[in-house]
Amino acid sequence: MRWYDSPVTRAFPTYPACPVCGDREVNPAALGVRWEWDEERACVVGRFRPGTEHAGYEGRLHGGILSSLLDECLAWACAVRRRTYCMTGELSVRFKAPARLGETIEITGRPLTSWGRYVRAAGQARTPSGELIATASSTFAALSREESLRLHAALRFLPGDLDILDGGS
Repeated sequence: MRWYDSPVTRAFPTYPACPVCGDREVNPAALGVRWEWDEERACVVGRFRPGTEHAGYEGRLHGGILSSLLDECLAWACAVRRRTYCMTGELSVRFKAPARLGETIEITGRPLTSWGRYVRAAGQARTPSGELIATASSTFAALSREESLRLHAALRFLPGDLDILDGGS
């Protein structure tokens, strides 16, 4: 069984030019993260192994890259809640420990509350041993139906990917 066929997790599509989830053939600087919805944990999950090109200094992941990872993770969490794509209104990140180069980190995010067109979400990044690297909180605004449809058309879907505009099918 392929990982995206799991009944417990479903992958999200990717935006080929995105600096976080993009295709390295389209955007050579893309991190190439593949996000998925974990049904059992009710959260978005992604994993990333930083290399030397992602260093802030001396063996540590740059904080801006970690912030981008958390931002995109929370965007997907909000999209699941609203069943439409969302844009960042506010993002707050608290760094707790350094993320070491060469060590895979797990980024998770979940929607918390929503009102009107807004959604609050929270996330975190952890080492394989469970050490907390960073936490994040955010507020996102749902895109209009027209904007969401334009973005949807630009996404690359693989078989089995979660389509949030189609009720999750």
